[in-house]
Amino acid sequence: LTTERGAALAPAIVAATASVHHVPPGRVDEIAGDLLDAGAGGDLIVALGGGRVVDTAKALVAAGAGARTAAVPTTLSAAEMTRAHRPARGWERAGELRFVRPAIVLNDPALCASQPVPALAASAGNALAHAIEGPLTPRSSPVPAMAARRACDLIGAAFAGDEPDRDALALGALLSGYTIDSTSYGLHHVLSQTLVREAGAGHGPANAALLPHTARALAARFPGGVRD
Repeated sequence: LTTERGAALAPAIVAATASVHHVPPGRVDEIAGDLLDAGAGGDLIVALGGGRVVDTAKALVAAGAGARTAAVPTTLSAAEMTRAHRPARGWERAGELRFVRPAIVLNDPALCASQPVPALAASAGNALAHAIEGPLTPRSSPVPAMAARRACDLIGAAFAGDEPDRDALALGALLSGYTIDSTSYGLHHVLSQTLVREAGAGHGPANAALLPHTARALAARFPGGVRD
C-alpha cells in the first residue's frame, strides 16, 4: 500500500512487492473496506506512506486480509508505532474486533521527515501533540513520560534553524508514537479527530491548529504536567 509520493520516494520497495495498491484520500474505514472488497491482502502487507496508508494496512490485517504488516513511514504521524486505527467498513461490529500494530517498522529519517516544510510542520504538530498529551492521561507511566519529554525537546528544537532538522523530527515522532501507544489518547486527539471527520480538516493541520488551545486545557487539568 502506498501513494504516488511514497512510491516515488522508495521505488525499490515498490519494485520488490507482489502487487501495489495506491491509497486514495479519504477515510481509513472506507478505504480498507474497498480494498477488502477488491481482494487486497497477502502474508505481509507493506505500508509505504503516512498515517492514512499505515492505518489502512493495519485495518486490513485486523480484518484477516494479511498475517502482519510492515510500515515504512513517510510522515511524522507515528501511526507505525500504535495499535490505533479505524476498523475496515463492515468490521465495526465484528464479534472479536482486533487492533493491530505493525510487526516491522523501518523508520528512515530521509523518508519519515520527507514532506515539504509546510506539511512537515503540520505533521510535527501532530507528533508534538502525542508527546504532550500522552503523559497527561490516566494510563501514563514513567518510561513513556521520559520518551515524551525527549520527543518534545527534539521536535521543539527542530525548526530553530534555517532548515528543519529532519533527523530530529523523525526520532521525535517515533518516540511520540511510542508514548501515545503506551498511554492512549485524551482530550486533544478526540477533538482533532472530530474536526477531521466532521469538518474535513487535514489530520496534521487539525492537530497543529488545536494544540495551543488543548495544551492550555490539559495544563489546567494536570497542574505542573505541561512545561512552557
